[in-house]
Amino acid sequence: MIRTILAAGTTWTVLFAPFPAVAEAFGIADVEARAKDLASRDYEQPAADQALPPALRELTYDQYRAIANRPEGRLWDEKDSPFRLELFHPGYLFKRPVVLHEISSDGEEVKPLAFDPSRYDYGSLVLEDQVDWSKLSGYAGFRIQHPLNGGPEQWDEVGSFVGASYFRILGQDQRYGISARALALDVSQTGVLEEFPDFVEHWLVKPAPGDRELKVFSLLDSPSATGAFAFRIVPGVSTEVDVQATLFFRKEVKSLGLAPLTSMFLFGENSKERCFRDWRPEVHDSDGLLVALSTGEWVWRPLVNQKIIRYSAFAMGEPRGFGLMQRDRDFSSYQDLDNPYQLTPSYWVETREGFGPGKVRLVELPTDYETFDNVVSFYEPDSMPAIGPEHPFHYSYVLKAKMHLEESLSPERAVATRVGVDPTYDDTRRFTIDFDGPTLQGLDRHSQVFAEITSSDNGFVTENRCFKNEFTGGWRVAFKLDTDDHNLDPVELRCFLKLMPEGQTLTETWSYLWHPEK
Repeated sequence: MIRTILAAGTTWTVLFAPFPAVAEAFGIADVEARAKDLASRDYEQPAADQALPPALRELTYDQYRAIANRPEGRLWDEKDSPFRLELFHPGYLFKRPVVLHEISSDGEEVKPLAFDPSRYDYGSLVLEDQVDWSKLSGYAGFRIQHPLNGGPEQWDEVGSFVGASYFRILGQDQRYGISARALALDVSQTGVLEEFPDFVEHWLVKPAPGDRELKVFSLLDSPSATGAFAFRIVPGVSTEVDVQATLFFRKEVKSLGLAPLTSMFLFGENSKERCFRDWRPEVHDSDGLLVALSTGEWVWRPLVNQKIIRYSAFAMGEPRGFGLMQRDRDFSSYQDLDNPYQLTPSYWVETREGFGPGKVRLVELPTDYETFDNVVSFYEPDSMPAIGPEHPFHYSYVLKAKMHLEESLSPERAVATRVGVDPTYDDTRRFTIDFDGPTLQGLDRHSQVFAEITSSDNGFVTENRCFKNEFTGGWRVAFKLDTDDHNLDPVELRCFLKLMPEGQTLTETWSYLWHPEK
């Protein structure tokens, strides 16, 4: 499935002179120097003669898919190489070629990877008379392969970098769904168009035999900012990417989004109020946002797809982490053999240096189609970086693609949210929340477990009940939400379980934003 991304239609291209062979090991400082130099100059649209020829720009979905990578065209396809790469062909949605370089294992030699059509099998496509291959400045991106799910002879896709600043990673037994981005600028700001920065160059460090990680350096450019990124990709049960970044700003932005995540939520068990005429029970790559607050509290916000744009923010002192998660891992919840949503990864961002006080933002866009990514989450610092190449902004984080053992982040957690209309009063909603976890499983039905539920001033919670779910071993909360007859504003709800009489907090905090239908 091709997922539509707003940046895919850009036609910008940048061509830089390749680095010469260097005496010292290539590193992030070299890319920072390039980013700083770019930031000292005005942003330039690529020259017209660097744009893709029409034959590539106008490729259809089926034509683009017909272009296959030849086995002999892979990068690092040696017998003892722990990683190998397939290079994405430019064209179709990917209209801005990216310059690629290969760095030797010791970092002392850098050479450009010129576009080579012999890497591909074009099938029935005839492009030779319409494309001057020598004028192509690069590729669309690259796919990373590594033995992960089987023996040493089974090569699995563990990541890809393609389209604007998008990249994706996969852990053991996972299938693609959610995406990450290097940077998000002015997301859903009133009167301002969102800006999509582009990776314009990548430097790929050739792994030595026995290496367990792959290193990639990347240069980012956009009208407002430039950036240098270092990625250290470590495949595993939960594949991890250690990210170091330095940004330089050409001009002020209204919103700076660090470590942005992009996903899709069409409908779930909490979507009864909006009728989707689909044969599947649920359709989503992620079903909630998990936030680790600096206070030690864990907050779970289930995702919602309504007919309006929804904005949420979770203030943090010193950030710890956040992620868009796929908690429901039961095939019966999806029943989709073509798109196994139960296997899409959860992306967890563990913040390191440079984030500072700020907030985790969540933007949920309305959509009627699963082919559109409609959920964005990112970290927005309270203090915006200074403008100019003399003011570098450094930060780092670790991105983790989790599925197995993902419950270790927040063990006592909300696993299901259901909302329905009360049959007696149309303006009353019935909520049920299922909590589960090792501690909750160990409490019998006689335990004094109490649900602490609060709402914003425009909501009224009644009939609060909390009881053992004898079928699952977890605990269920059920309550009604009433509002004033004339209320049109969203109601903010919070709920967590505690053990009485001690008042010991047992679970994370379930947080929900309920919007009345207008």
